[in-house]
Amino acid sequence: MKAIYNKVIPFKGYKCVNLFGVLFVREGCTMRAEDYNHEAIHTAQMKELLYVPFYLLYVLEWLWHLVRLRDTKAAYRSTSFEREAYAHQSNADYLKTRKKFNQYKMQ
Repeated sequence: MKAIYNKVIPFKGYKCVNLFGVLFVREGCTMRAEDYNHEAIHTAQMKELLYVPFYLLYVLEWLWHLVRLRDTKAAYRSTSFEREAYAHQSNADYLKTRKKFNQYKMQ
């Protein structure tokens, strides 16, 4: 997975953003193995949803949780995409056994 370190993307307060399988990492941030695995899980989610629908669903889900929770970070952590990625980021073998659309099967 390609990582581009820069001062602009992502916004301050975030370490990394995954855009179509390319990681944009905030300059000065250190990416750990768990971070790369987290982003690899997002890339798998993107591929099975054909990229653009992934982003549309992600934003819609985040907005729903934002209205419900009234907290931007809580809304971010509550999306099905982030719940799956955070739950499995420490398991280096997760993507070998991951079932398609598993983000919707998580509790």
